[in-house]
Amino acid sequence: MEITNASHPRYDDIRRRRLEERRTAALRALKQADAVARRAGGRLVVFGSLAEGGFHERSDLDVALIGVPAGMDSDVAADVDTLLTIAGFEADVIPDRFLSPSLRDRVMRHGCEPGALG
Repeated sequence: MEITNASHPRYDDIRRRRLEERRTAALRALKQADAVARRAGGRLVVFGSLAEGGFHERSDLDVALIGVPAGMDSDVAADVDTLLTIAGFEADVIPDRFLSPSLRDRVMRHGCEPGALG
């Protein structure tokens, strides 16, 4: 009896499919979270591995919350974090007033709004 690879998917193919499913789920969750930010007058900017490359099975989501007034930004960040957690992701949600100058520069250079990621 000859065993062929045609009847069994390769590990790389399974991993690639799961990673694409995880990326799709992340984008879906980020678009929902962006709607929360926009209702508060702001927007989300995704940075880190999802925006810059290297996203993998255990990647978290790095998100800057831009333009939400200081009196509301912590509550909106908590709502965004909760949405992303419910979707199955660990997240770092940082209101723009807490971005260090170097991180702000990175976010503005390499970050993307969720809709621009796919």
